[in-house]
Amino acid sequence: MSFQEYAEQQPHETPRIRWGRMTAPMRVGAIGCAVACLAAILFFSGAFGGGGASFSVEKTEAAAEETSTADAPASSRDIHVHMTGCVVNPGMHTLPAGARLADAVSAAGGFTEDALEQSVNLARELADGEQVIVASKEAQAAAQAEEGVGGPSGGDAVTAADGRVNINTADAAQLQTISGIGPAKAGKIVAYREANGAFKAVEDLCKVSGIGEKTLASIRDQICVG
Repeated sequence: MSFQEYAEQQPHETPRIRWGRMTAPMRVGAIGCAVACLAAILFFSGAFGGGGASFSVEKTEAAAEETSTADAPASSRDIHVHMTGCVVNPGMHTLPAGARLADAVSAAGGFTEDALEQSVNLARELADGEQVIVASKEAQAAAQAEEGVGGPSGGDAVTAADGRVNINTADAAQLQTISGIGPAKAGKIVAYREANGAFKAVEDLCKVSGIGEKTLASIRDQICVG
């Protein structure tokens, strides 16, 4: 019988690897392959799974912190305010952003004895580059005296022929006849004239603390300078 005939007569079975028939080197190699496959699975699942998300969150938080620091340097948190009028130490004062007028008065050493404290709003938040004028009691008393002597209609020196109020000669009471000008703003206008002299143009009224372009636009046709 030939080898081929003998092989055809034998039952065909799928070759199987049996652990008991493996030699020691074969067993070591099989274990090594299994360990390597398991390590590779764990590595790739960590790199592309939860570990990647953690890295992304940490990186995002770090970037946000750097951006916040870059957007808000220490110098930008300071504002500069010019305090004048009846304060102990008039001049330029540096304050943190968000400071109130009370903080500026404190930085200027407080009010003087002659200060008309109600002429300013201590709770008002300040802006960088602002000038604050604290009026005096003497100025208020003088305005009241003028009102008592001459009355609100002080003649052509105060009121022009067309009815406009002269902001250089009107006292506090007369200034209040201007629509939108109350006691506080009238006091500031008088205090500004005392500290800086007469207004050269109606636009100079914007130099008074608390009076801006919108206020000027609403009262422009009611005022004049002489």
